[in-house]
Amino acid sequence: MEILGSLGLSVVFLILGVILKLWPPKEITSFYGYRTPFSKKNNDVWKEANTYGGTMMILGAVIAIIFSIIITSLYGNDPGRSNIICVMGSLIIVLISIFYTEVHLRKVFDKDGKRK
Repeated sequence: MEILGSLGLSVVFLILGVILKLWPPKEITSFYGYRTPFSKKNNDVWKEANTYGGTMMILGAVIAIIFSIIITSLYGNDPGRSNIICVMGSLIIVLISIFYTEVHLRKVFDKDGKRK
């Protein structure tokens, strides 16, 4: 049963990634979507950020789920330690996916949000 607690954050990120991929926001909004200052430059950047960000979030969540399963199997007798490691690992993986999304956006767009 500890595995469900360890997977919780990863599953949330997986669901959010699928939602972004299947139902990306049509317009720039402060409520829903991949929201960074650069992603809000214009609608073209916004669409690319949400499409790519959704993919990265799904990929990151799958990696985090695999990581959580491995950690839980290694530390199954210590659920507290297992949960902390899984949550921290999941957060690091999500931060890495955000980093890669920002790198991708800067490769595709110039600083003003125009496609290169």
